[in-house]
Amino acid sequence: MMFEAMNEIGGTIIIVLDEIDTLGDDDRILYSLSRARAQDYVEDHVYPSIIGISNDLQWRDNLSPKDKSSLYDDSVLFSPYDATQLQQILRRRAAKAFCDTELIPIDEVANHPNQKDDPIETNRSDQEYLSRSNVLADDVIPLIAALSAQDTGDARQAIKYLRKAGELADKDDEEQVSSAHAREAQALVERETIVEAMREMTTQAHLALAALTALELSGDAPVRATPIYGVYKSIASTIDADKLGQRRFKDHLRELDMQGIADGEKVTAGSIGGPAWEYQLQVDTEIAVEVLKDTARFADIDFQRISSERPDP
Repeated sequence: MMFEAMNEIGGTIIIVLDEIDTLGDDDRILYSLSRARAQDYVEDHVYPSIIGISNDLQWRDNLSPKDKSSLYDDSVLFSPYDATQLQQILRRRAAKAFCDTELIPIDEVANHPNQKDDPIETNRSDQEYLSRSNVLADDVIPLIAALSAQDTGDARQAIKYLRKAGELADKDDEEQVSSAHAREAQALVERETIVEAMREMTTQAHLALAALTALELSGDAPVRATPIYGVYKSIASTIDADKLGQRRFKDHLRELDMQGIADGEKVTAGSIGGPAWEYQLQVDTEIAVEVLKDTARFADIDFQRISSERPDP
């Protein structure tokens, strides 16, 4: 159906695959698209092109050699925001979201040379603004921008910190948002983000998390993928879930690593085994267990018992 539609449209057709790394080892779609003209899937007047979007810089390593050779790909890297850029974004958002907070055109401020200590913003027309707030302490926005820049450089993350800091100050009936509120907001948002990400995972991702959690509780982490896979199969049997092959299972471990739920580290296994990976949880085991227990299929899992059995992979 897709190729029929492409023939009807004609010309250069750009297909955008967001989160392209989630294809895992099933990369048939990439091979089909990149070879569409050679395989006569599309007519001569159709020129397919692919844009793949991913946060995983190593996603291409999972592709088969034939797919790598057929893509003829180029990479474009979008750098994270730095602290200065994040401050500019946050001040504009703060001016809309907080009382007694505004951006004032600098040419409307009397004696503005004496206002040199106030943060100055510019818009796309290079109009300069002074940033003023009676409810945000002077160090709040610079602190939040620095915290986010050091972590991900993601504007959405910084905005969440600022919003949560305002909510905390309001809850405490404070007249001003302080740096203490900002730091508390960071901790709360990080926990909420991780918990939400864990709750929204698929059953197979939950199985990978459950296996790693069991080994973490038994004191075996950091641990290599093969022992985790053995525990994974045991838990899958307990809840009557399908068992993936080890290669596909490793994709779920890498996904946990990319989300910051687990930490994967490449280690040397020796001259025979070659490079290998070890994994451990990056979140508190109590949080992982709480999320899994709230999932119906995992509610009755005894992590300690399963990890102590240590089944063969």
